[in-house]
Amino acid sequence: MIAVSAAFLGAGAFWMFLPLLSVALRGEGVPDAWVGLISGLPWAGLLAMSGFIPAIIRRIGLQRMVLCGLSASVFIFLGFALTRDVRIWSLLCLLLGAALALRWAGLDTWMNGSFPAHLRGRLTGLYELILSGSMAVGPGVLAASGSTGRAPFFAAAGITAAATLMMSLTGREPPQVTQPGGQAARRRDILRGDPAAFIGIFLVGFTEACNLSLLPLFGLSRGLSVHLSALLVVIVQAGVAFGALLIGALADHLDRQRLHHGTVLAMIALPLGLLLGFGRGVWPCLALWGVAQGGLFTLGIVFLATRHSGLGLASAMSLSMVVYTLGGIAGPPLLGVLMSLAGPAGFSLGLAGVALACALAGRSRQLISRA
Repeated sequence: MIAVSAAFLGAGAFWMFLPLLSVALRGEGVPDAWVGLISGLPWAGLLAMSGFIPAIIRRIGLQRMVLCGLSASVFIFLGFALTRDVRIWSLLCLLLGAALALRWAGLDTWMNGSFPAHLRGRLTGLYELILSGSMAVGPGVLAASGSTGRAPFFAAAGITAAATLMMSLTGREPPQVTQPGGQAARRRDILRGDPAAFIGIFLVGFTEACNLSLLPLFGLSRGLSVHLSALLVVIVQAGVAFGALLIGALADHLDRQRLHHGTVLAMIALPLGLLLGFGRGVWPCLALWGVAQGGLFTLGIVFLATRHSGLGLASAMSLSMVVYTLGGIAGPPLLGVLMSLAGPAGFSLGLAGVALACALAGRSRQLISRA
């Protein structure tokens, strides 16, 4: 529970930082194009660090790696507070992404390696539900601390320092979490062994990024007010959080492959419901769509944690982080182009089309592996 609380606080500070960075850069007079580029640097740092995760765990241990990521984040946030040099901020963004990789992959490995098999689905879902809550709490703290001056950066540093202290009190990770394990830790072998899980995780990253960035624009273009357009995102993300817990619990009792197929089919069909207009029926459609997203991600993590152990699990969790991030990077630009070409309908048709393509890719990989 202490480790989960540390994960919640660490993630909350990061989700607080992302909107803060954009606001602070604009306040420094940085052009929007550069704001977008600099805001993407944390993800570049994360991708660059991801390949080193298993080796770092092997060398210093899982808990120490997470503590290094959290401690580095504290000093990085303080660096943002102590200088206004945008060039230094750019470097700090890269370093923050690298620190995020250590924390994210490390805690995912810690949690999923500790869950007993008969409770894996519901505990994974509960963990994802808690992390989903950090996405709301982080911006909420930013609203309370303000978005100008040094105070919000100090707040992010303080929250992360609290997470670091809590993580230091958890004791060493269970020995089975970092044992060599029976599965090879090579990335290529892990990707080939679990294509459907990784394709589903990519689809969720793609879809969630589009929800957060483009769903309000879709609502505005369909005549909704600013308030209702923002509410679209709230409904979907609430469904994501609930879906992680619900589908995770069902995964402990029902056939996981059938659940996976069902969530993928929902990801194909439910975005098309937005084309019917915003009557009463669209709000349950949005909620169910969120449930499918949360469930699909949870099932992917459950599949990986069931198949891999030890350092193999660390490699799998690192890869899931990378695949989710790549989906998030690819989503908004691609859907933005489709919306510019096809209007608001491009949002729904694009997401349904990408989900269908992912479903076909996952199915073809399964058939090839069986052959």
